[in-house]
Amino acid sequence: MFKKGTKAYSIIHKTCPHCQEGQFFVDNNPYNLSKAGDLLDHCPVCHRKYTPEPGFYYGGMYVAYALAVALFVTIYVATQVLYAEAPLWLLATLSLTGLFTLGPWMYALSKIIWANLFFSYKGVQLTAEELEKQVKRG
Repeated sequence: MFKKGTKAYSIIHKTCPHCQEGQFFVDNNPYNLSKAGDLLDHCPVCHRKYTPEPGFYYGGMYVAYALAVALFVTIYVATQVLYAEAPLWLLATLSLTGLFTLGPWMYALSKIIWANLFFSYKGVQLTAEELEKQVKRG
């Protein structure tokens, strides 16, 4: 289902969106808060850059917002199904606990999703177009 070459493969395995072999993050553990969300400059396998322009990953905030809303809705629906007369304080406590607990994971996930929206799978070897650009740069 999640074969190499699909965007889902790159997202689930947190690998390079270009070749899906190299590591994307400096540290794959999103709960290492000193390095949470830090990206490598380029893929260690295919050597393609992860940041096409400064500020590229600011757009990932929209993805993080969508993930947070999805988490809140999930918690709200689960609370209503399991305990229909739940007081507001319980709903707020569960939502905040979920957001704080899953926050670092959602932050990292939002960056890899954002990258996969704009980068496509190309394989490890540089394409003819990429080689031509390298030659032009000198």
